Amino acid sequence: MGRVGWITKDLAQFLFGRDPAVHPKTRLGRALPTIGVLVGFLLGVAAYQYYLGNATRGGQVWYVLCSVLIGLSIALVASRPLLAWRLAFLTAILASLRVHLHQGTPWTFQPVQILSYPLILFVVAVRHRRGVVIWAGVSAVLLILSYVQPQNIAGLMLALLAVLVVGDQIRRRREVQRALAEEEERTELAQARQAVVEQRNRIAREMHDVVAHHMSLIAVRAETAVYRIEGVPPAVAEELQAIAGTSREALTEMRRLLGVLRDDSVPLTEPQPTLDELAGLVREAREAGVPVEFAPLPGVEVPPGVGLAAFRIVQEALSNARRHAAGSPVTIRLSRDESDLTVFVRNELTNGGPHSDAKGHGLLGMRERAAAVGGTLTAGPVEDRGYEVVATLPLNGDA
Repeated sequence: MGRVGWITKDLAQFLFGRDPAVHPKTRLGRALPTIGVLVGFLLGVAAYQYYLGNATRGGQVWYVLCSVLIGLSIALVASRPLLAWRLAFLTAILASLRVHLHQGTPWTFQPVQILSYPLILFVVAVRHRRGVVIWAGVSAVLLILSYVQPQNIAGLMLALLAVLVVGDQIRRRREVQRALAEEEERTELAQARQAVVEQRNRIAREMHDVVAHHMSLIAVRAETAVYRIEGVPPAVAEELQAIAGTSREALTEMRRLLGVLRDDSVPLTEPQPTLDELAGLVREAREAGVPVEFAPLPGVEVPPGVGLAAFRIVQEALSNARRHAAGSPVTIRLSRDESDLTVFVRNELTNGGPHSDAKGHGLLGMRERAAAVGGTLTAGPVEDRGYEVVATLPLNGDA
């Protein structure tokens, strides 16, 4: 679209377009339309009283009509500023044609109009794009040139230019702030997605290292059993070969599924901690000044994937406790029944509120850890000013 097209479009918007919808976020912003109606009514009455005392010709009908239009334009400023300016412009023309003020009055318009016009133009400049604002300024210049005495024109022109420039700059600043906020939101979303990808990569690598290792052992032991054990019956040997084949198929399928979850561009070579290493994790936390009450499960064996998930969940819960409730006591309890390992972590809230994970990804990572072994995790504040993390990890779940 060329320059002429933009000019025509802006003129059409100025003459017939609608004001953009506004969605105020504060109580005052939501109340402005109502306040505008009340102020418009009062100033409309004031305009009528001014006509009664200062007009020399026009009649009651024109006094009332012009006063109503003046009050209506003021009432619409907060919600429909462009429509308010159109009404104000038409009121100025109508009043100049039908209502004559005293000969000694230095202005063609009355004080209520003179005070309201800059306000309306300012709101138009704040709400509308520059092309529409320019046309509003042109219409205001026409009023000044047509109805204002020559000695007042220069001052009004400067005042008009100042109002429009300040309003336009405020609009541009808001647009820049809005664009920055949107960009920040997109950046945070991208960071969150990247964090999820990295967390999934880590989980996939760790689960691959644990599960693939044992699946490979199953396949190898099943295949070599007939050579390592003398006198294996043919039926048993055939069954062992079937187990080996199924294990390799499962291993291939698992690697394919983990390939969907994992991005190999992020190398992860961290060691694989186990449930027994929680004691060392607790010791490190105590050395860092965190009072930890720990109830371990000595001598209890769990699948490596479950132990790894439990270790990482406790590790993240301790990190959150140090970050959001520094110095508060932490309780860690492990319990096991026939089917599940339960991890319970609790800390007291000392910083006036619950853990804030709006911009972090620790809670998401803990849930992914639990889900990766077929378990569940809940986390949140409790009634007695505590924060609890409870993970239920199945001991025979599919990783």
